[in-house]
Amino acid sequence: ARTAMRIDVLDADTLARVGWVDVWVSLYWDSPYYSEGSFTLEVRPTTENLQLLQEGRWLVRSDENPRIPMRICSRANLVVSGYPATWLLTKRVSAVTVKNQNAESAMRSLVSAAKPWPRLALGTEYGFDTTFEKQTSGGTVFDYCKTIGQACDLGFRIVLDGKGSSKRLLFECFRPTFDPNRRYSPKWGNLLNSGWSFSDTDYANVALVQGAGEGDERATVWVGDVNATGSDRREMYVDARDVQPEDGETSTSQSYLEKLADRGGEKLLAQLRTGSIEFDVDDDTLQVGDVLSASLPQLGYTAMVRVADIITQSEDSGTTRTIRLGPPTWHKT
Repeated sequence: ARTAMRIDVLDADTLARVGWVDVWVSLYWDSPYYSEGSFTLEVRPTTENLQLLQEGRWLVRSDENPRIPMRICSRANLVVSGYPATWLLTKRVSAVTVKNQNAESAMRSLVSAAKPWPRLALGTEYGFDTTFEKQTSGGTVFDYCKTIGQACDLGFRIVLDGKGSSKRLLFECFRPTFDPNRRYSPKWGNLLNSGWSFSDTDYANVALVQGAGEGDERATVWVGDVNATGSDRREMYVDARDVQPEDGETSTSQSYLEKLADRGGEKLLAQLRTGSIEFDVDDDTLQVGDVLSASLPQLGYTAMVRVADIITQSEDSGTTRTIRLGPPTWHKT
């Protein structure tokens, strides 16, 4: 397929452009807000393509952020697959504890503290004021950012910056604000084939955590939204006997009880409400992270929802964009 879209190929180390691809058999390109994303590019196995599309080189769509090929295979055609540049963060790990910290600052600190990656640096700090109130520790830097981003509705990406020998890969957070013109409803003809699902089956917002001791003597703490009442209160039990007092602590030491509370907070982070809403919109201008208002009169609700992924698929028959939306925030109308 030949389209107005072009994919530049950059050198793995210098980021200098070594060529480009503007004709392909098929292209699948998943652009994420705060998840992994992926791409697959299938081209004819010409001498030029075989020389150009090498593992580790960067691919940059003319209207997008850089990608890195991880797997190249040749059948009848040459197939290149890989991930957005944030894949780099899956190859750096940390053991720090992030708790009650500004979400953007925490992500930037994790990236900054990691062992250097060629030409990777911190980009603009936008000053988002959201606090990551839970706790997370231990894992890849990508896992930290994904956990923090999903809890705080904050996207992250790595963008290409500069020209020539000064090109850099810049890590930044982003969160587009709501545009009042982004309103969709069947009655306006710009919201089609709507489908939705949401569940709080596994949702919990209060945890009873028990640690060392026996019977009534076991160390016990309550964490989470402990002031919630009635149907708004969803409790879960956490057996944290594996967390034992140390360094002179007892089962009643404040420092030990804080460790139990931290364990409860980690468990609650995995028990969030789940939900999704999908629909077709007649709008080619939507970008990842955009916030829109979707009216569903058959439910009597309006949903505020963020674009979580945009999947671009290009073949000889044409190019399509599929929009995936994150968990909606529902308002009764």
